Amino acid sequence: MSERADAHIHLFENGFQSGFTKRPGVNIDEPACYTSLAADHDVSAALVVGFCGGEAYANNNEYLAAMAAEHPWANPVAYFVPKSPPDIQTLEARWQQGFVGVSCYVFNEESVDALHRIDDAFWSWLVDRGCIVSVNSNAQYWPAWQHILQRHGELRLVMSHLGAPPQQATAPAPDVARGNLATVLELSAYPGCHVKLSGFYALSDPSSDYPHRSSWPYVEVLLNDFGPGRLLWGSDFTPCLENLSFPQTFGHFAMMPFLNDAQRQRIEGANLLELLERARA
Repeated sequence: MSERADAHIHLFENGFQSGFTKRPGVNIDEPACYTSLAADHDVSAALVVGFCGGEAYANNNEYLAAMAAEHPWANPVAYFVPKSPPDIQTLEARWQQGFVGVSCYVFNEESVDALHRIDDAFWSWLVDRGCIVSVNSNAQYWPAWQHILQRHGELRLVMSHLGAPPQQATAPAPDVARGNLATVLELSAYPGCHVKLSGFYALSDPSSDYPHRSSWPYVEVLLNDFGPGRLLWGSDFTPCLENLSFPQTFGHFAMMPFLNDAQRQRIEGANLLELLERARA
């Protein structure tokens, strides 16, 4: 296997405030831990998803700027709230700090309305620089991006966690899987849209049900509609550590009979490296 690139990790100054990292007796230096894991598993780059929701994470963008300067593998995307997007001057400053795009979370109608009020200049700036727009959302709110993509079809929208289909214990039938991903699949018509194959523990019941066979039909549907060139492995470090070891976040791909070695190589690294090359240019 050639070098890997991880499309979804988190780094917080005082650690992730939930799950394994907050258990009694556990004290993790997240950047040092990830550096070690990356060396062991040939990970040369990671997309670090900014998140400033809540007091514990309020200064995450500033912390990620420092991490980008310190760690060559760290490629952060700056968190923003749709109702108060950064202006172009701020975007330029973040880009100079090593950020390769932006991240946001859309889980209510207020965020949708705010997205639709963002000036076209914001999206055009991101498109012109090949920046990555990492989004956490779910089936109800993915259609919100149609409004933006109709004008900015090259926007590199990267949907986290397979688009967040329902958590379940058994694999859905192909037609059910397609139905559960319908609003995600509609965005495959736009060439800049990608999907992260990440957060499988959040889709499995129980969450520790490796190798997550109940989610395999979703991967197959996404492979069919987006193709192997627009799917990206993401570990979801450190939240994943509550249920999985780090190599289990990609190990299941080798077990999926519908993925060949060339496709796995793209998913586990090559696709993200190409996105990052454009965003860094």
